[in-house]
Amino acid sequence: MFKTAVTLALLLSLGAALGGCMFLGGGEQKPVDFWQPVVSPYGRYLAYVAKGENSYELFIMDLESKEERQLTSNDFDEIYPTWSPDGTKLAFMASQEKDNWDIFTIDVATGQIFRVTTSPAVDANPNWAATGEIVFNSDRGDRWGAYAIQPGGTGLRELSFARPAEEG
Repeated sequence: MFKTAVTLALLLSLGAALGGCMFLGGGEQKPVDFWQPVVSPYGRYLAYVAKGENSYELFIMDLESKEERQLTSNDFDEIYPTWSPDGTKLAFMASQEKDNWDIFTIDVATGQIFRVTTSPAVDANPNWAATGEIVFNSDRGDRWGAYAIQPGGTGLRELSFARPAEEG
């Protein structure tokens, strides 16, 4: 029951965040554009989420020329991009199956997408570490925790621990 409630809360907050910016200041809902911006390690590109034809997609923009390139184009949302330390890939979270968010990578030059996690758990909030691992949250087991995985999908390890239960 707790896992279902937490998953629902995460999905509702993601939906609210991607649905517009009304929750930030009230009033009229504005379209989402240049959402979740992240600058590449060498400062040349900006990666972000924007509305595509059927869903929220990943884009990059050259910060000097302002030339934009759409990296993904499909029927499911991609959110929370993060650059690899060498600036050649982005990690992100997406839901290819209903209610199942996983971590993916995309090669910025070729557009090749790789599914890093395949768990039925919600895998969220990827962040590419300087070590080359992708660090993320997951509700694997009976609680949310912090995990790390190699971009090729191997070497999954939990970084967090179970806190003692509160008394009383």
